[in-house]
Parts: sequence; C-alpha cells; structure tokens
Amino acid sequence: MSEGSIIEDMARPTVIRNEAILEAARDVFLERGILGTSAEVAQRAGVSEGSIFKRFKTKAELFRAAMGVDLEDVLPALKSLAEQAGTRTVEQNLAEAGIETVLFFERVMPIIMMSWSNPKLPGCPPGYSSTSEPPPLRAHRHVAQYLSAELRLGRIHTGQPDVIARAFLGSLSHYVFSEMLAQSCGGSPIGLERRSDQRPSMEREHFVRGFVRVLVSGMERTSETTTSAPPRPSRAARPGQTAPPPALAAAR
Repeated sequence: MSEGSIIEDMARPTVIRNEAILEAARDVFLERGILGTSAEVAQRAGVSEGSIFKRFKTKAELFRAAMGVDLEDVLPALKSLAEQAGTRTVEQNLAEAGIETVLFFERVMPIIMMSWSNPKLPGCPPGYSSTSEPPPLRAHRHVAQYLSAELRLGRIHTGQPDVIARAFLGSLSHYVFSEMLAQSCGGSPIGLERRSDQRPSMEREHFVRGFVRVLVSGMERTSETTTSAPPRPSRAARPGQTAPPPALAAAR
C-alpha cells in the first residue's frame, strides 16, 4: 500500500450506521438503566460522543430510539381490548393485556423519569402531544370501554368501569415503579422469594395474573352477593359507659 493511500484512508471519516449506535445504546441501557451515559454508548459503539448527539439531540431521544418506545401511541393490546368483550374470559383478556402493559411500562417509565429529572425539558414527557388526548388517558378510555362492554353483556357486575380501569392501570404502573426501586436495592417489592433459577418475566406474569384474578373475582360477584352483606354488629359499651340508644347505634 502506497503512502498516499494510507494518508487517504486516515483522512476518510469513519462511517457508522445508526443501527450500530442504537444497538450499543440498547445494550448499555439494558445493563445500566437510566444510569447509562452517552459516553458509555459512544465507547461501546466505537465513536465519539459528539457523533451520537449529531444524530440524537438528547439522551432521552437516544433512549427512546434504542428501546423502540413510541410515547404517542397506545399499546395494541389495550386498543383492541374492547373487541375482546364476550370472548374467552374476562380474566384471560385482562391478564394478557396487563402483561403487555407492564412490558411497555418497563420501557417507558425510565424515559419519563429522565424527562422529569432534566430541568431543560418541559414537564410533559418528550413525545407527548399537548394538543391531543395524552396516551395515559387514551389507555384508560380503552380499558373502561372494555369493562363497559363486559358489563352490558352481564359478564361482570360493577357500576364503575372508570374506577376499575384506573385501578387496573395504576396497579400495573406501581408494580413497575416498585420493581425499579427494589432492583436498585437488590430486593423484591412484592414479597416473593425469587429463586436463583426464576426469570424476572415469570415473576412479572405471576404478579399480573394474581392481581387480575383478585380484581375479576370482585367484579364477578352477583348483585345478591354484594347487597346481602350482614349488618355490622353494634359496638359493645366499654366498662363504665352506657350502651348508645338503638337509634344512635343504627346510625353508626
């Protein structure tokens, strides 16, 4: 090789595909979570940190691209939930949608946390549109519509689909948040003994299916069961006190 060709090769800029940077970023973020830095991504990809920010303006944007998260969209599992009304069982439908939702929360929650921790970014997470219905509200609407459909079919008995939908999504997001905190401390937030051979996905599925089973068992009670609860026993008078009049005791 001539001296001229060597100099030409040294002067030619290194070309790296976005896919290589995203692959390196994905590895770093899966290993380190939101603690992973753009410098670590650059080192693993074999490029300068500046070349990364020429393609991705912020670390949050790099994270979104690497993890394949679209904050503007709603999970297909929630979008199509209302179409599942009347099929299989309510527990099966909610459990499968719940597992997909937890997987989504595990990817999106670090992005939201990074956004809130950056004072230069607005309070609304990147990718959320201020003019459209925010994705969390759309997700809530899809779940509530499904529960309303099941209520009309007589497969559940609850007069508050909106409340149940909020409880469903809120519990799943809290599980993910608690897991993130527990993993940073080396523990498990839901009191499960994690064996050395037990994969995190098994624990995730165990939680979701158990939670949905409890949730659905309450919604499947008949109206006779919910309205025929035994009366509360009156409080016994303490020593030195007289028992309250019957009318007052009934008011309690």
